Amino acid sequence: MFRSLPSQRDLEDIRKEARELLHDLRRWDAAALRRHYSLDREAGKFPARLADAQYIVAREYGYRSWQRLISARGKLPQE
Repeated sequence: MFRSLPSQRDLEDIRKEARELLHDLRRWDAAALRRHYSLDREAGKFPARLADAQYIVAREYGYRSWQRLISARGKLPQE
């Protein structure tokens, strides 16, 4: 199930979404864990990382990876 990525969403909004998801995963939030488990059956066996949250967000928007999502937006995120 993919969500549509609104054209007005900027990279900072998308990065914030991933960080919030990471926070929820680390709190063992049921909805966040379901999102993770739907993409990775090993979810919950290891501590969640930012890369996990980024992957989930990218996949939900229909991209194969976080890098592809960022590239589609035309620039790389500043860490």
